[in-house]
Parts: sequence; C-alpha cells; structure tokens
Amino acid sequence: MIELSTKEKAALRSAAQRLKPAIHVGKNGLTPQLLEELNKALVSDQLVKIAFKEGRESLTALAREIEVETDAVCVGGVGKRRSFYREKNED
Repeated sequence: MIELSTKEKAALRSAAQRLKPAIHVGKNGLTPQLLEELNKALVSDQLVKIAFKEGRESLTALAREIEVETDAVCVGGVGKRRSFYREKNED
C-alpha cells in the first residue's frame, strides 16, 4: 500500500468532494463482484468515492477491508461515504 503525505491526502479529499459515488455497498457487504468493479474503477479513475448503506460504526472495518483487498488508500470521507485512491501501475 502506498503512503501519502497529509498534503496529498488533503488534495485528494478536495478532488473527491466533486465526485459522485461510483460504487454503492449495500446490505450484502463486500462481495467479490463489488470488489472486481471497484478494482476496475480504480484502474480507470484512480480516485473513487464509495457510498455505504451500513451504519457508521462498521464503516471503519469496511474501509480497512477495502484497503487490504484493493491495495488502495482511504483518503477520507463524510457521513456514509468514503474516497479511495490507488496509483496507476506504469506497466
């Protein structure tokens, strides 16, 4: 997982404010299909906003699981939305 400075995270949070959620995590949680779609979105856009149906108490655990499964970084969020960033591979 990449490490971002405070300034980099702030810039990404600012950019994410203008985004609409690309992925919606419902009552089924993080399914393999959802993670596949999230990976596709991260490859094409690098910065993706996700909306959650779960209560706020479980958002931290879900965000951490997304970070582990997608090798992305949670750069912040408000309410039941979180934004994730992953650098493009230069392959």
